[in-house]
Amino acid sequence: MNTVYHVSDVDAYRVAEPKVRNLLDDETLDVDAVTVVVDRPAVIDAAAGDLQETSDALVEMGATVKFCSNAAQGADAGEADFGDGVEFVSSGVGELTRLQTNGWAYIRL
Repeated sequence: MNTVYHVSDVDAYRVAEPKVRNLLDDETLDVDAVTVVVDRPAVIDAAAGDLQETSDALVEMGATVKFCSNAAQGADAGEADFGDGVEFVSSGVGELTRLQTNGWAYIRL
């Protein structure tokens, strides 16, 4: 099973780590992949700043964090502010559509 979390505000990004951890720790599920898609400039900035530990923890758990390139145009943070496990995609809504078309479960935080 593959799951994508959609994050559009800073408070939702704060709870992404425990939500992903709960999913991965659920022994009744066979989880193959987890992605967190972010589509707001303020969340991108927080993910590179005050919530960098959340970004790092998500990646360490095996999740992929994907930031919308359109939203990134309004953010101060950019690709250079993130390491491995973080990607910038052409659009957040496009990525959500691609993943759901390919059978990924969708969760909005």
